[in-house]
Amino acid sequence: MLNSSNLLALVHEAAGETTSNIDLEELVCMNPDEARALGTNICTAPGVLLLLSTSKDYETRKAVASNPNTPTEILFKLGVEFPYELLENPVFSLLLLENPLLFQDLPEDTQASLLKLEVVPDTFLQWALSYRRPKTMFAVAMNPRLTRDELCKLIYEAGCNWLTSQVANVAKLHVNWMGEMKAGWNSAAFGVVQKHQLVKDNISHDEASEYKLWQLGIIGQTFLTGLHRNTLLQIARNPDTPGEILELLSKPKTATKKIRAAIANNLNTPVHLLEKLAGDDDAWIRQIVFQNPSTPNAIYKLFYEYEAAIQNPNTTGATLSEIVKRDWEYTQTGVASHPNTPWEILTKLAYNKSWKVRAAVASNKNVPDDVLEVLIEDKRLGVCNAIVRNPITPAWLLVRMLNNKCYQRQDIAKHPNATPAILELLARDADCYVRVAVIQNLKTPIELLVHLANDKDFYVRNHIAASSRVPETLLAQLANDSEYMVRQHVAYNLKTPVEILRKLATDEDNNVRCAVAENATTPDDVLTQLENDKVDWVKARAKIFRQTKSLIVCSSSTYQDNTLTAANPNTHIEVLLELAPTDTYQVYMLSIQNICRQMTINLDIPAELLEKCTILNTLEMQIALARYPNIPESIASKFASSQSFRLRRLLARNPNLPSSVVEKLLQDKNQDVRRAALVGLLENKTVNIEFLQQWQASQNSDITHEQLIELAQSKWVTLREAVAKSDASVSVLEKLAADEHIYVKLAVAKNPNSPANVLELLANNFKSNNLIHLAAVKSLLLHYPEQYKLYIENIASNNFPSLSNFFILLHHLAPTNLLVKHHRSLSWLERYAVATNPNTPQHIRKLLTEDANRIVRAAAKAHLSAE
Repeated sequence: MLNSSNLLALVHEAAGETTSNIDLEELVCMNPDEARALGTNICTAPGVLLLLSTSKDYETRKAVASNPNTPTEILFKLGVEFPYELLENPVFSLLLLENPLLFQDLPEDTQASLLKLEVVPDTFLQWALSYRRPKTMFAVAMNPRLTRDELCKLIYEAGCNWLTSQVANVAKLHVNWMGEMKAGWNSAAFGVVQKHQLVKDNISHDEASEYKLWQLGIIGQTFLTGLHRNTLLQIARNPDTPGEILELLSKPKTATKKIRAAIANNLNTPVHLLEKLAGDDDAWIRQIVFQNPSTPNAIYKLFYEYEAAIQNPNTTGATLSEIVKRDWEYTQTGVASHPNTPWEILTKLAYNKSWKVRAAVASNKNVPDDVLEVLIEDKRLGVCNAIVRNPITPAWLLVRMLNNKCYQRQDIAKHPNATPAILELLARDADCYVRVAVIQNLKTPIELLVHLANDKDFYVRNHIAASSRVPETLLAQLANDSEYMVRQHVAYNLKTPVEILRKLATDEDNNVRCAVAENATTPDDVLTQLENDKVDWVKARAKIFRQTKSLIVCSSSTYQDNTLTAANPNTHIEVLLELAPTDTYQVYMLSIQNICRQMTINLDIPAELLEKCTILNTLEMQIALARYPNIPESIASKFASSQSFRLRRLLARNPNLPSSVVEKLLQDKNQDVRRAALVGLLENKTVNIEFLQQWQASQNSDITHEQLIELAQSKWVTLREAVAKSDASVSVLEKLAADEHIYVKLAVAKNPNSPANVLELLANNFKSNNLIHLAAVKSLLLHYPEQYKLYIENIASNNFPSLSNFFILLHHLAPTNLLVKHHRSLSWLERYAVATNPNTPQHIRKLLTEDANRIVRAAAKAHLSAE
């Protein structure tokens, strides 16, 4: 924007006789009526009109746009806001005569504004119908004069370029395409938002603004599912989000993995929702649930009981039938794959909503054929793969799978129940990997192997040469193959006769001779020959193999499988602690799970043994120890200093913490930890500390002003927060508004008794903390709406149509000037919001009754008739 000195220079340079004596100060101080009169006067100098074009007064700018003396560049800029005045300005007609292609040279925003007018010249409109620029085409779609034939042309032209492909969706809402709308305009507009169809309607998400508007209460619960995924994630993470909103976010439509994790972590999440998430198929989600102190120990204990049952191969069908009743995807998947699960339970689980559960049913070795027959129609690839890889799948089902593209023909070719007819069909498959799978099937007839030995693809011949079932005659044939890799595989094959190995030891290819040297059946004289090979690395391989060949390899393994010991619920913790670090990862994890399960049952584990458990420094072990009711003081003190706030938060709800640990957690830097420590202290009341007495005093309705002043100076942040939330006097709130701690100031910002001056101070200090700023603005809008609704306008985006603008324009506090500004937006959703807002001026709403969009004009007519 031009500064004062530049404007003054332009005024002095271009001023005429009528305005030569007007200086900049007079123009700035001029009242609106005088400015409008000056803007209308055709004798006003261009420099003065230039200055008036920047006026905040709408009518003044409008007058300048109509003035023929306005500089051309300024006139075109004003044409964005005042297209009708530009079109009717005599200068515009003269400029058009001088340059018939003037319209094409106009700024794009000015073009768009003119094209929205019903009175725009037809030549402009016809040019724009084929001009494949998004802004131009969206503007054309807003013109109410378009005929159905012109709309057809617009839709066709827009579809020829991916940048303008969305224009067709807007054009199809034109009143001349579908006719007037008699009812249902609200559900039509809201449905677009709720169903995430924004891209189709020339509107986009503005994630940062969306979350701000949600925090301010501008966005209602109705539109929750239509918000951007990142906005929903922020809402789920917000410690102030109520439980009913978290429950809505947990629905399958919105519950992505990150959102489920945020819900699982939130202290406000209802217990029944935590119980549901405790059985989530994702281990990360389950661990977050168990780190949440709001999750009861009963759920934690039940999970480990169920996990031990589904991992135990001896669990009875009756127990499994009981476990499957709980809607936990993790345990249902375990039951579906368990060998003892009754067939009626498998039949029921075959219709489960989770594809992972259905896949587990499909992979069960005891699943009935009729259940597999149902599952072969499943659309999920994971289920299809499980069926075809299940060794009990009958041949008649394999035949049906051949005609289904979901199934991998490779897996059918490898299946032990594949008949010779199936194998013969697949041996002629166009895919070389399928033909290789036929070779790998132990039931493939020798005749088919002979056929595949002549395959045109050397990759297939490689696998024939490496097969343990190949006849010696084929090996002799393949030893003469033109591809060195085929001969190399023959040289590696342990079934290759010595005569062929002797021949290959003189092969021209180095890789083939090296393979002979590495074959365990190669005789010593051939190895001696290869030790004198002309290629050094072939020599080296022959010498190394001669040395290793003399070693006696013991075929009996000394490895003891400790998997069953680690999983046995009766194995003592001391044994598990010795077993875990010395064995495989599977045994390590089973040992930890077993220890954690025993800790949920046995409350008399010695402190020394619990101390040893801390050596297994895994998250599962930390959760189990933090939840253990009789946690030793040494472990509690260690966890209270942990870098993980989730571990400190979980520990804070332990009923048997020493007073020193409780005090430390009450002073924790994390708000969630302090909240959990306070709840734990109030639930148990086993620790008598000074804080508890002061807290009880702060909650007393008869507390005196002097006591509140004293508590406002407490060293405990939680107590100062409590005072900031109370019915404290203005002087106390003013003092707390300057507190060094963020959450104390945040409590003041949320207090309904905080005066406007305090809230305004907190709202304007948004650079220090955005949370405080938003909380203060929300309170100002709630208690002083008329004075402070300008904050809403600051959030609106001026650069592009956005969902945030839609919510702002829909809100009853939307300023009138903002509604006027957006009534000609390229987004019909923004225009719809303007049409339905009670603050929209009548003349603007009347204009919208002639809007090209059938939804906008129907809504405008309905609200206009109701006024």
